[in-house]
Amino acid sequence: MHDTPEDDWPRRVAILGVGLLGGSVAMSIRRRRPNCVFVGYSRDAARLAGAVDRGVIGRATGSIEEACRDADVVVVATPVDRIAGMVIEAARHSPAGCLITDVGSTKSGIVANVEEDPVAMAKFVAAHPIAGSEKSGSQHAVADLFDGKVVVLTPQSTEQMADQVAGTAMVGRADHFWKMTGGTTITMSVADHDAHLAAVSHVPHLVSALVARMVPPAARSLVGSGWTDITRVAAGDPEMWTAICRENRTAIAGELARLASELDGLRQIIQDADDVLLLDWLAHAKRTKESIQSAPTSGRRRFDAD
Repeated sequence: MHDTPEDDWPRRVAILGVGLLGGSVAMSIRRRRPNCVFVGYSRDAARLAGAVDRGVIGRATGSIEEACRDADVVVVATPVDRIAGMVIEAARHSPAGCLITDVGSTKSGIVANVEEDPVAMAKFVAAHPIAGSEKSGSQHAVADLFDGKVVVLTPQSTEQMADQVAGTAMVGRADHFWKMTGGTTITMSVADHDAHLAAVSHVPHLVSALVARMVPPAARSLVGSGWTDITRVAAGDPEMWTAICRENRTAIAGELARLASELDGLRQIIQDADDVLLLDWLAHAKRTKESIQSAPTSGRRRFDAD
């Protein structure tokens, strides 16, 4: 795509937030760079120790400065409302030429905040791997989590950078790095990313949670696979999803308004007992589902959530 790093790059990767995604990044890169040193940072010493014991990371530290020292790549895998601050701090402690990237499922707020710090912005290429689970923690990390998955890169415009050549090179490094995880990279604007993710991830999660909330107590013994399937992602971390909804609230609110309109129309079809319209409505949904699932980029794991 752009400038390609040397063959043994990266030699040292810092993972800030060693959970499902951060741990899976380390495990996926290790398949191709077995001699790479992975240093994990977390404020939770017990979680770090567990990640080391399971071989997810090689070293652990409670210091961002120590984690980022001599790093070729820093991956920020914290909740979305902490990513920008972490990126800025990592930029201060990492060497020149270090790539800083992230895994956040929202982008506008993160990039806007990082843009206020020229040093951080020169190293940062925002990313979002479309892979995950309703589970959390490095105990659920797997080496093939990103295989065949889309990784969205939302780099800042090089016109905003003092050194356009360096900016282009950093995007190339990010592209190379995420392909090493097994992912397929695409690039889009932060605004498009957040609008699209509201439609295909954030609002569907809220719908899943709504269905879980609405089940009548007397009906709980009757739930089957349909209810279980649609409510699977409702088991996700409430704090993480609260942060996502806050960060992407404008796009999510717009999608919820569209959902409310669709529900009003569907309710009217049901009330009118209009079998022709209902059949067409359901057939359209079936065709859309099948079309998306059969597309080359839809090789998702069953448990993909964000």
